[in-house]
Amino acid sequence: MRREEYLYTLTEQIRCKMARGTIEQEINDHIEDQKAEFLSEGMSQTEAEEAAIREMGDPVEVGLEMDRIHRPTMAWGMIALIVGLSLAGYLLRSVMYQTALGIEQSAGKTEELFWTGMSSSWHTSLELPALLIGLVLMIGICYMDYTRIAAYAKQILIVYQVLLLVGLQFTGLKVNGAARYIRIPFGNIGLNLIDLLWLTIPLFAAVLYSYRGQGYRGILKAILWMIIPSYFLFIRSQSLIAAMILELVYCVVLAAAVYKGWFQVCKKAVLTGIGAVVVLIPVLLAGGLWCFGKAYQKERVVAILSIGDYAANFPGVNVIREMISGSSAFHGNPQFKELLTSVDGSVHLLASVVAAYGILAGILLVLCLVVLILRFAKISLNQKNQLGMVIGTGCTALFLIQTVVFILENLGGVVGNMGIYCPFFGTGRSGMLTSYILLGLLLSICRYQKTAPEPVIRSWRWRQRSQS
Repeated sequence: MRREEYLYTLTEQIRCKMARGTIEQEINDHIEDQKAEFLSEGMSQTEAEEAAIREMGDPVEVGLEMDRIHRPTMAWGMIALIVGLSLAGYLLRSVMYQTALGIEQSAGKTEELFWTGMSSSWHTSLELPALLIGLVLMIGICYMDYTRIAAYAKQILIVYQVLLLVGLQFTGLKVNGAARYIRIPFGNIGLNLIDLLWLTIPLFAAVLYSYRGQGYRGILKAILWMIIPSYFLFIRSQSLIAAMILELVYCVVLAAAVYKGWFQVCKKAVLTGIGAVVVLIPVLLAGGLWCFGKAYQKERVVAILSIGDYAANFPGVNVIREMISGSSAFHGNPQFKELLTSVDGSVHLLASVVAAYGILAGILLVLCLVVLILRFAKISLNQKNQLGMVIGTGCTALFLIQTVVFILENLGGVVGNMGIYCPFFGTGRSGMLTSYILLGLLLSICRYQKTAPEPVIRSWRWRQRSQS
């Protein structure tokens, strides 16, 4: 049997078309290695090739075994955990909302209840549809080939940032002097700019992937891509915390790429430099606002950490701390009902759960989220596909930081609503949909971890020359 015929018959047994090219190359390399051994024993070229092919075994049997090994696998356990956390978050918000509403009504208050951080119309008519749409989006993206992002990552990222800029310029909604929302022309819907910018993380990872092998030049290009989103967050939306988080995630992605040897550079020096930047970013941003910012911006810098006497200016922080300190392991705070209506339910769901059901209930909630994140982190860092590694690392790093901020807010460690959505436990359409899109990408990486080939990146100039 000729080599071409053997490889064709073998790859026809593989149902996942994505994996066929990789498997064909792998089998062809094995044939070449075996052929070289037979040639060293004195066989002719024809004899050595035929013997090497026979040595590989029946093409149908080998193909079926390769199909079994390289078959896409759904991470059903992780999907079940995501669905469980989604339902838990929704049900807990519903229970807390209804409890707070009952307390307000029994006290004779008729004004709009703002416990959820949204109006009642959001909770009753919009949250569940947004949740269901998010889950459908997640499953749909899970079945998509995530490696296709790499082909046009630069173009997509440029167009996406231009659209955000145009949206801010013509339809941006200002809240306390900051352009935080982009109004959608139909449906009177506002999308949070901070949440929309999280979608640049996998695109940045794909752009970084295209710079492999470029040495310090590639790292410099990556740094330039990191600066642009900060314009939106720091200058236009004036969100110090979001800017720091986004740049921190970018640095994590860049550090992972450097550690994996993508660039011909001194790893130790570059990683040390990235670490120094991570430390300097919050200092420089906070210092810039403190020296050149307006009065309310300086207050935001001071309010990041609610420590000492300064916390007294923020009653909500004291209420949260009282909710936690007055709760036991198995029982909530006896003053739960008196305290519930004094917190922002869009942020302080965890504190409310602890005050209602006890500390262990809150720990269990957080533990399930942390287990999911750590599982994604393990899969991402162990990816053979390098693109999947950096995309997964970036998305996981974002979820981890969001969770840490969420926990600090609910322990009274930071002041109020920092504007950072926490997956499953936060409220907001844009944050919810963005999280499920990124979760879909992570599930796609899990699904195709044994089959996804390394994407081939060609520059636009190269394609032009080849066509001419």
